[in-house]
Amino acid sequence: MRSKLTTVTAAVLIASSAMLMTACNDKDTTKATPVSTVSGTPLGGANPGGTDKTGGTDKTGDSNSQATVRTIGKTGWYEGFEVSVDKATVTPDGSGGASVRVDMTFKNTTTKDATPSVIPDIQIDGAISPGTGFDLPDVPGKGSAAGDVTTSVKKLDSAEHLLDTITVVFGTSADNQTKIPLKADAKADSVAPKTLTVSGKLVQDQTGVEITSGTLTPSYVKGERNKMNLALHIKLVGGSGIGDGGLNVFTEYFSLKTPDGQTVVADSRGFIDELLDRNQTIDKADLFAVFVVPAPGTGNYTVSYDATKGASTAPTYTFTVN
Repeated sequence: MRSKLTTVTAAVLIASSAMLMTACNDKDTTKATPVSTVSGTPLGGANPGGTDKTGGTDKTGDSNSQATVRTIGKTGWYEGFEVSVDKATVTPDGSGGASVRVDMTFKNTTTKDATPSVIPDIQIDGAISPGTGFDLPDVPGKGSAAGDVTTSVKKLDSAEHLLDTITVVFGTSADNQTKIPLKADAKADSVAPKTLTVSGKLVQDQTGVEITSGTLTPSYVKGERNKMNLALHIKLVGGSGIGDGGLNVFTEYFSLKTPDGQTVVADSRGFIDELLDRNQTIDKADLFAVFVVPAPGTGNYTVSYDATKGASTAPTYTFTVN
């Protein structure tokens, strides 16, 4: 009986060993043959429909479905901003039309934080494109920020031809405009700010007004087409004889005789309202006397300062804008 039981037990042990060896062999075989996750089609390869210029694959099979990007690199000026049109992108929409995006950089030439108040238009073949979208930045004084303007067309025959017909426009035809065409050989239609070399002094009683610099720029106020802003940066110096409580200096104390003989009073866009104390100097980066003058703004000017409203002689300073 003992030998028979021993024989059965041995048979069981042999069968179990065989099963364990088979299981181990199966596990090893699985590890040795990993499943590949690489597609048989190379990235950006020739799938049906073709590949756009950015490496993606389109769905229509039309070569016009490729996005087109054009570097522009043109600059214009508007409302205190130096605007650089950097690039334009035309992206087909799969329905025969396309979207257009124009990327720009806005450089704030002033010392105050500002956002462009005029939305640029996209003009196609001389007509304003309806439904223009925009993303205009808040730009810190003397800083730069990116923005863009977008539109779409219902029919796209050639992206390159479309880009040649597009112009980015700031302002209306009734006002001073800036136009920046996307066509390579077309120049921007924009007037750059002119820096004036002026240095003079106006002294009346206990008030000294020092003119330290100036600028000449187009006016972008509505209805002021063919008008310019002539801005004179001023520094105020108080005399030792100013009484207690100080002396007020206001915008309307400044006037300008233009080359055609007109006399214009300083405009509120260069708002001046300063309280000048005894022996005090007020020298602010944004303290300007601004005058609205006819374009092109060149010629001989005489600026005067009069806090007495004609009760005493007003000091003057004459300069020339070339």
